[in-house]
Amino acid sequence: MSYFVKFRLAARHASSVSVLSASRSGYGSHGAVALAASAGVLSGLFMGYKKPCAHHSGCEVQLTDAQQQLGTKLCDLVGKSNVSNNVTMKGSRLGQGTALAVVKPGSLKEAIAVLTACSAAEVAVLPQGANTSLTGGSVPRGECDRPTVIINMRRLNRILPVGADAGQVLCFAGAGIFQLQRELQTEYGRDSHSVLGSIFLNPSVAAGVSYGSGGTQIRKGPAFTNRALFCRVGEGGKVELVDTLGLKAKGDDALSFLESATSLVPEDLDPQCKSAASWPNYRQHLTKLDSNVSRYNADTNGVECNRSEGKVLILATLHDTYPMPKEDKVIWASCRDFQTAQALKREVCISSPDCMAKSCEYINREVHDAVDQAGRILIKMIEVVGMVRLEPLWNLKLFIESLPVPFATIVCDKFLWWFNGILPKSLPAELQKLTQEYDHHLLMEFAEYKPGELNSLMSRLKEFRDSQPEGAVQFHECADKSERSRATLFRFAVAPAFRTYCIGLGQQGLSIDYALPKNFTRYPDLPAEYPIFKRLVYSHFGCNVYHEDFVFDNSLDVHKAKMAIKKAIEKVGGKLPAEHGHGTEYAAPADMQQRWQRSDPTNTMNPGVGGTSYKKDYA
Repeated sequence: MSYFVKFRLAARHASSVSVLSASRSGYGSHGAVALAASAGVLSGLFMGYKKPCAHHSGCEVQLTDAQQQLGTKLCDLVGKSNVSNNVTMKGSRLGQGTALAVVKPGSLKEAIAVLTACSAAEVAVLPQGANTSLTGGSVPRGECDRPTVIINMRRLNRILPVGADAGQVLCFAGAGIFQLQRELQTEYGRDSHSVLGSIFLNPSVAAGVSYGSGGTQIRKGPAFTNRALFCRVGEGGKVELVDTLGLKAKGDDALSFLESATSLVPEDLDPQCKSAASWPNYRQHLTKLDSNVSRYNADTNGVECNRSEGKVLILATLHDTYPMPKEDKVIWASCRDFQTAQALKREVCISSPDCMAKSCEYINREVHDAVDQAGRILIKMIEVVGMVRLEPLWNLKLFIESLPVPFATIVCDKFLWWFNGILPKSLPAELQKLTQEYDHHLLMEFAEYKPGELNSLMSRLKEFRDSQPEGAVQFHECADKSERSRATLFRFAVAPAFRTYCIGLGQQGLSIDYALPKNFTRYPDLPAEYPIFKRLVYSHFGCNVYHEDFVFDNSLDVHKAKMAIKKAIEKVGGKLPAEHGHGTEYAAPADMQQRWQRSDPTNTMNPGVGGTSYKKDYA
């Protein structure tokens, strides 16, 4: 959970546009690294490896004998086809670097062996999941004093339900959250722990834990578990296996057991292990409207894999699952002003931990306009090809943007901008009417988890509307599957549409995310010395976690504006980042940095994250 500043739209490459933005998540370093690897970009020999410094300047790193021999060892461990050498890549939004190798282990034991070999060769290691990270931690960094190896965990995508009802589920690190959600819902009638805006990219379960991602599900809390299997690199570079899963099998027996299992039964777990597999009492915490924030990235609660941002190598995690509601409704509510929207949220959606909305999302008029002008094609593509099939198209877009040719960084978004108007508007007619009349909108899902809950929520909503001045609030219940889908996809399209929007306008963009105190009910005041052309505000409203996209004139120093905005939000008690990780953009608080250093005393894992040193042993 963190904010972000990314999308540096290569103004250096014949573009007048610079888009800075950070966005959801990954694990450790997992940006567009594997994209370049899977595309076979710039694969070479270990000998003569050149590692670029930041800002495209080149410097050479003399490899040690152990580092020169590492490629052969990795091929022996995982097979030659699962190792790509000397891979140069750009992050999805920020950063560029060359990895000595990208390696894809196919088993838990292989992953441990790979990390052990990398530690022995004294290279930097970046864990990677599904390549959705946008916070600067996605690619090797020129500031690092060692060559970098990417450990891509995507092949480890097994999901093991616990018990006949799948009340819990054990996920290997590469399992995707969309994959998990679909399997649980279709086979067990259960719901997963996370639903993120980037779910169509199938980000990994381990990524959510590594960043503490939150998403839309306000009843469940952020991705969190104290039941995990992970590796850390200890003193002297020794790889240590940490097992808090609560399995009866331990050590190497546990690895062999998990590799061969297709499911688990409760008897496989130690009944004495009472550690939480989700955030304890989150609904009670959320509905207590005090001066604390609901969730944020630098929260040090839980075992060290939580919000580790790649400082440990997650292998597998255990998570609670949730019942599917017997019935649900998707409601679009529109309000005259932001205070009314806040009151609706408090009095209807989160008034009680025993009867609350499943989700409550907010967008302002500027967000609506940006998605309408830049997101219609994305919404239509998801409708036509489906969530899963969109991922290869997204990766193709990232690949095109990584090509070292003029205008490569903007050509895809220019195309999307120019052709957006050809398609009809994405929202159904009733919702289009509301977006023309009102400036503030809530997309809510009410669900029947226990008898009477849905009716109670609907009654609250009607009573709230009737208690307000005439016309202050209107709402529309989505009548069919098409209306529900269009409304939901419109909200999910906000983040990717923003890049297209900025490039289409020819302006700079900045994206941040932050958590406000639960009792804070207005937009934070921003420094007047940085005039904002457009302020797009959207929020996981129930937990008071916000995303803001700013459009600035090209003459503005966006980095200075970002730091000033950060201070303004912290001044009112906000926390940054709240969802997307610190990456290389933001310095983590001292207690978080100290926690990472205890987990990784040699600074082998994801060096430089969160303002920590890039150097070995944190020199």
